[in-house]
Order: sequence, then C-alpha cells, then structure tokens
Amino acid sequence: MTTQMLREIPLFATLGPQELDELLKQLEKIHYPPNTVIFWMDEPGDKLYVIEKGQVRISYSNKDGKEIILNTIGENAFFGELSLLDGGPHTATARTVRETTLLTISKGAFYNFLDKHPQFSQTLLTVLVDRLRTSTMNMRQHMVGDRLPLPQRASFRRLVDRAASFVSSSRFLLFAIIFLFGWMCLQSWLYFRHHNSVSFVDNPPAFSILEFILTITSFLFTILVLTSQRGFAEHDRVRSEIEYQVNLKAQTEVMRLQLKMDEVLKLLEEKIK
Repeated sequence: MTTQMLREIPLFATLGPQELDELLKQLEKIHYPPNTVIFWMDEPGDKLYVIEKGQVRISYSNKDGKEIILNTIGENAFFGELSLLDGGPHTATARTVRETTLLTISKGAFYNFLDKHPQFSQTLLTVLVDRLRTSTMNMRQHMVGDRLPLPQRASFRRLVDRAASFVSSSRFLLFAIIFLFGWMCLQSWLYFRHHNSVSFVDNPPAFSILEFILTITSFLFTILVLTSQRGFAEHDRVRSEIEYQVNLKAQTEVMRLQLKMDEVLKLLEEKIK
C-alpha cells in the first residue's frame, strides 16, 4: 500500500501527501481467506477496516434468524466506522466473499490522527452520511421488493392473482368475443336446421344455456377480481408499513451519527483550545 493507493480511498481522498504518509504508518495489514467472519453483529469493535483487495459482505440477522444483506463492498471501501467512533458493538456482521486483504487502524491511532488533523472530521461526516444512505436504500429494496413478506401468500392466493390477471387481459377479451360469436352462430345454425328459417324479430333462437354460462362466469369473475384487489390492498398496506419502518430507522441512524460526530468535533475543539 502506497500513499497514492491510499488517496484512491474516498475516506482519505482529501488528505495531503504528508497526512497520507502519517496515516499509512498507522495501518496494519491482515489477510482473510474466503467466507471468513471478520466480526459478528453485537461484537465489540475498536478498529476501522479498509479493503485493500477482495470483497466483504455486510449483513445482519432479523428476528426470524434470516440473514439480510445490507451491502457487498470491494476494494477501497471501508467499514466498522460506527463502533470506532462510539466504542459500541458492531451493528452488522462482516464476512469475506473471497480472499481479502484488509488495512486496519486502531481506535487510539485514529483519534490521534483526528487530533492532529481536525479538518478530517468534515470529510468523515460526509462519507458516513453517504454510507448510511446507501445502506438504507439497500435495506428498502430488500424489504419492499419482489420478496416482500406478505401475510403468507398461499398457493391459492397466487392462483387467484394469476387468474385475475388473465381475465383482465386482451387475450381473454378476444377469446370471449370469439366464444360468444361462435356460440350464437352455432345455435342459430342448429335452430335453422330444425325450423327451416330464422326470424330474429318474431321468433329468435334462444340462448338460454349461454345466458346461464354468462351469469355464472360473471359471478365468479366478480368474486375473483374483488379477492385479487383485496390481496393487492393488503400488499400495499404491508409495503407502506415497511417503508415507514425503514425510513424511521434511517432517521434514527442519521441522528445517532450526527450525535457521534458532534461529540468528536467537540472533543477536537477542546483539545485545540
């Protein structure tokens, strides 16, 4: 790792050559094999990690024990910054995707660097807010995407949705027109064979069977469409609820991050004075 390579990392892009050289001396290189846990969620953390080579997956487990992937990051990306700032446990699990080389800096060395270069705090805040925004968007896409956890959409519900989609399609409309026209033509021809003439005014052929079929199908289609609409309404309700929860979590994390940065800036101002 050289100072030029270190400058390519967004977190350190605004630092000068002397500052980069000073920071480089504080970094420790660690190698991880593929599919190796770097740290677990809720595990204490006191280091900042920078990916020199490889790929790392950031995830957490929900209340059902399912792994939710927040982000997959590659070279020049960093992670573990929140625990570094407040000394609290990690809020997610970090695991290598393939063979990975990391650069780490301890909490003490990082704060010493901030003491000497307080202007770096503004860059740190900007990068952290951008990181939080990306994580929130990834979470929203996962939770309200195609795999939205609806209230146990059973096979029957999926069948109803597909049937409702079919009966409202142009193909079904064309089929209905052809069926009705064909049925009426067939019944008229059969009527003509038995009565030798067809009078649509005085003595028209009866379509009682067709009327019965249309009555039954209209009733069934009405129930089908209403059931499908109720399912979509429930889908929208759950989607809105999850979006609200995600936005609320994002707002909470932003406020938490702002408080941490205020504490860091206050500490730096006191040391400068």
